[in-house]
Amino acid sequence: MVGNFLGDFVKGAASKKLPARVQTGIEMHRAIDYLTDQSLVVKQLNRLISSRHGRYSGVITDIGFDYFLWRHWATFGAGDFDQFTATCYQSLYAQREYMSERVQGYVEGMVRDDWLRLYTTKAGMQTVYQRLRPRLSRPELLDGVEAVIKDYEAEFNQTFLVLFPRLQTLANAYRTEASPTDRLTTDSL
Repeated sequence: MVGNFLGDFVKGAASKKLPARVQTGIEMHRAIDYLTDQSLVVKQLNRLISSRHGRYSGVITDIGFDYFLWRHWATFGAGDFDQFTATCYQSLYAQREYMSERVQGYVEGMVRDDWLRLYTTKAGMQTVYQRLRPRLSRPELLDGVEAVIKDYEAEFNQTFLVLFPRLQTLANAYRTEASPTDRLTTDSL
């Protein structure tokens, strides 16, 4: 879980200094990103959204899928959502030693403000998208992002329902003893 969280924050050789399980989580995160980015149904959704949001369409859909995971939690979730979030926060907080100060700050904010709960409502999603603005070189491309999930709800939902079982299969391969070369193939796209 910690490695999966760190996938966007740890680069290059720095990951080799982490425990093997954390390294595996980072590899899993990157494989999930790759599978998502290469998925034809995701590319179609991104093209649809790019007419409004340009190069940030992939980021917008990636975040949007978290909302649809919540909507389908009874099917795809890992048990009770409240218990899942508590376990997530406890795991991340307990293993802050593997994180930079900047990332530790994210974890503290996540725990304090219950960030995972934001993904459960459209209003919360607006907050998530707005938090993204300061990190973008062209934040104006997020103008109107609050309407994306509403306007493309059917397309998001359909894409999520095709994509997520594939992501679960990939993640499960990382949870077993499969070798890295067995984990991701073009057949899984």
